[in-house]
Amino acid sequence: MAMRTTTGTQAEPTASAIIGAAARLRRADPCPPDRVAAALARVAEQWRDEQHVFRHETVAELSAALKMTSALLDESLTALLEPLTAPALESLALRLYRVNRLFGFVMPGNVPGAGIHEIAAALLAGAAVILKSASRESVFFGNFLGSLTATDPAVAARLEIVSFSRNESEAMGAMWAACEGGVVAYGDDASLAALAAAGPASAGRFAGFGSRLSGALVALDTPEGARPSAAADAAADGLARDVTLFEQLGCLSPHHVFVLGGAEEARGFAARLFRALERLARRLPPPARLPLGAGAAIRGLRERARWRALAQPAGAAAANEVALWESDGPTVIYDRSAVFSAAPGYRTVFVSAIDSIDDLGARLGPAAGKLEAFALAAPSDKRRPLEDYLRRLGATYVCEPGRIQSPPLDWPHGHGGMFALLREAAR
Repeated sequence: MAMRTTTGTQAEPTASAIIGAAARLRRADPCPPDRVAAALARVAEQWRDEQHVFRHETVAELSAALKMTSALLDESLTALLEPLTAPALESLALRLYRVNRLFGFVMPGNVPGAGIHEIAAALLAGAAVILKSASRESVFFGNFLGSLTATDPAVAARLEIVSFSRNESEAMGAMWAACEGGVVAYGDDASLAALAAAGPASAGRFAGFGSRLSGALVALDTPEGARPSAAADAAADGLARDVTLFEQLGCLSPHHVFVLGGAEEARGFAARLFRALERLARRLPPPARLPLGAGAAIRGLRERARWRALAQPAGAAAANEVALWESDGPTVIYDRSAVFSAAPGYRTVFVSAIDSIDDLGARLGPAAGKLEAFALAAPSDKRRPLEDYLRRLGATYVCEPGRIQSPPLDWPHGHGGMFALLREAAR
């Protein structure tokens, strides 16, 4: 298979192209961290303008390739780039080990731009980077590099982009051999295990970001019989945004919302969340047609929830066990006692009640050991102990609803695997 690069040069066999890219990167002098921070901040600022030529072209191409609407992609990319500010980049640069080594990055194809935080950290640390773009999504980083080249060619010279199949063993072998600093990879657990097995035996040279799940906790203490507060409205609106961005396909997208309180309160919040998702869908329309697998999975979930709701015995208490809200876009399934459930994406959310905060730990199910982020809606005087509890359960990032897609640059994604790799390489 041939390799495509962003330089527009004639394609070469992949292994020799990777060797050539590595040689060019080693000849490029490292830039001072303040210069790297300034260049990245400038590019991020340019990309916040939806009409910036590289961003505009990226959204147009990705909309066609990933079947996401332009409006949804625009808002998703704005959230993704929000943490890349000059102060944040400069602050992170001061705290990183200096590492003048070559690293490889194997990028995911489900979320455009995913991994930008780790790429920024590597460049700030002084590393050079060979980035293998996903075959399904080879647009974002190529255009981002185009902006970086136009802004500061010396900083851009520390990053090269290649494209080949993960199954191409000769190319992956060349990448492993070239990247003495290590290889960072994104994907599901099976694909990461295959990549790690194909590389050097030293586990210290590999950081993998595998299958991870995010959720939400709503603990607003609405008194029994009271009308839901403005805080409940804000939580629903924020979670609707968290779920909608990137069509719920990334590791930071919430799948399951747990409501601390009774069944009636949780069921009421599920209805509220569905209305918030519907309102947002008018501004950020869902795809006209879902991928076959996702569409079939969502239909199956809806049918099972519908029949379970119909099979409930009569009575107010029974009606609070299972409920379904659905439309041409969002799906909200209220299942009072469910364990953490992974959704198929595309604005599909589970909502359940928990009687106490300790109940959440017992309900993690398949998310145990795989938690990434949790959105938390809680009064300010109760927030800290709940945050601490979520982190003990394994969440690497806890935030207000509406902020989950914009983690800080020093967020320890996957429990800090990338930062550990930089430390190891600096020894």
